[in-house]
Amino acid sequence: MKKIVIDGGKFAYFVSGENPKLLIHSGTHGDEFEVTDFVMECLYKYEAELPSFIFVPEVSPTAVDQKTRINNMGHDMNRMFFSDSKDPEVQANIEVIKDQKFDLFVSFHEDPELNDYYIYDVGYRKDRHELALAHNEILKKNGVTLLTGIDDIEDTSLGFEFVDGYNKMIFPGNEKDDGTISAWVLNRRISPEYLLPEIPGRADKKTKSLIVHSFFNDVILKIFS
Repeated sequence: MKKIVIDGGKFAYFVSGENPKLLIHSGTHGDEFEVTDFVMECLYKYEAELPSFIFVPEVSPTAVDQKTRINNMGHDMNRMFFSDSKDPEVQANIEVIKDQKFDLFVSFHEDPELNDYYIYDVGYRKDRHELALAHNEILKKNGVTLLTGIDDIEDTSLGFEFVDGYNKMIFPGNEKDDGTISAWVLNRRISPEYLLPEIPGRADKKTKSLIVHSFFNDVILKIFS
């Protein structure tokens, strides 16, 4: 992996290979920082088996530095991601991906309030993602609890129902950005598919590591095999 630094050293990302087909994010919210180390472990471990990729470890560096959901401009990066944003972190992320065409976009998050794991499956495909479902079953057999219920009843942007840790959303492709990074990427066909694993923030590090390694082994590597 090659590390590339832009915006006067304030923003960094990693590239492996040429013509990347996989985009990976972490650090969108600063209070979800533990997962990044496990993602980095997997990238080093499986780099030779993975397709060419771009990895942005800290989508919002100032939020990660502060360990808060919002950044130093008071923005939640996954609610204020618009092309005309004056936020330099939004523009740095756009600069990295705007001219790319990926087959898959994965954004690792943590839910600080839960012990349960769940995945958002968003994109143009209409069928449920069998690899993601199988991954969840593997984790369940290893003692990881899966969310069945609503993701967050207090956040008006959420309120989605999950069954056994999975929610399928068919993206309408209506060219209306809603402030989420996923909509910005999907609307421009930068990637046709977006998977967002929500690692349980209250889980111990061993469980978090198990989930991330399984996601690489049982989802990402199998998609690109």
